[in-house]
Amino acid sequence: MIFLKKKRLKEKKQENLARARKGWEKGEEKVQHFPLVIYLEPTSICNLSCPMCPVAIGLGEYNYPEKLLSWELVEKMEEALEYGLRCFLSGGGEPFLHPDFLEIIRFIKKKELEIIFNTNATLITQRLAEKLVALQVDCISISIDAVDPAIYRKIRKGAEMDQVFDSINWLHQAKRKNNSNKPYLNMQFTLMKDNFNQLSQTISLAKKIGINHLVIEPLSSVFCFDHKYNEFFKQQYLKVEEKLIDELKDLKNQAEQLKMIFSSHYLDSRQKPEKCVQPWINFGIRTNGQVFLCCGTVEKMGELKAHSFSEVWNGLVYQAFRKAIAKAEYPEQCEHCLQEARSPWFNSELLG
Repeated sequence: MIFLKKKRLKEKKQENLARARKGWEKGEEKVQHFPLVIYLEPTSICNLSCPMCPVAIGLGEYNYPEKLLSWELVEKMEEALEYGLRCFLSGGGEPFLHPDFLEIIRFIKKKELEIIFNTNATLITQRLAEKLVALQVDCISISIDAVDPAIYRKIRKGAEMDQVFDSINWLHQAKRKNNSNKPYLNMQFTLMKDNFNQLSQTISLAKKIGINHLVIEPLSSVFCFDHKYNEFFKQQYLKVEEKLIDELKDLKNQAEQLKMIFSSHYLDSRQKPEKCVQPWINFGIRTNGQVFLCCGTVEKMGELKAHSFSEVWNGLVYQAFRKAIAKAEYPEQCEHCLQEARSPWFNSELLG
């Protein structure tokens, strides 16, 4: 999932990338560069009630009063955005519920970052699809966790598959109309016991609806500290076993024959990272201003409402993470991620 190789970076972005690469290689604690990847959570609300979603179950980590990303927080990140390479407009909620979502995209696009976001795709209209193509959004990752409509309704509570297929069709129509290959379309399939019997059919569905990249994800164990989520996790989680790995490898081979990209943290978990890149390249903001590092930990890295970007980016929490990981002394909260290979390599291709 990289588009940057197709265009030349501005000099200041190239220089920042070089400093980031050097900082990661040397294991710097206090860094001299801006983050390469910025996460902005547009909303912490959703129009669906999926059982594996921390927002839907009211997880305390997402149950804060500020439900929409403010322009004040976006503007506090303006300098960092000037140097960044990739922006994920994703978090706990459905981004299209933010009334200024397209304006936020437009603001960030002017800074020349890749823009990627996750959506359940139930709110994309024909007109909205045309606007997304016109804005040249780089990648949209669409959550589709079943092939059978009945199973889909059970997991994506409040949605119908036909809604999603209409949205995807409108995106394809808008791309053809504008002779554009963007946005690149991902299909995100969260694997669990309820949909395991659908796994073998995911390639045919992805091909049918014109998906570029199929992603098979395990349920995240990061939120298992919450009793309600932990009960669901224990009932639904599929462990890494040879039979599952063999089936995923077969799907990957099928995808390659169709020139479709296929990835899965289940397959990644068979490899161990040399050194996680996230503390040197990632900076994420929730709608309440809390700063997070990545999807592999709920650690609070700082508070952007009370502090400047640089105070958090080179603050004590970030420095402690970098120091520990540089020594391969991963903090306890990283264990879930290391077991699932959920984050260590994510976006690492930006470092070259």
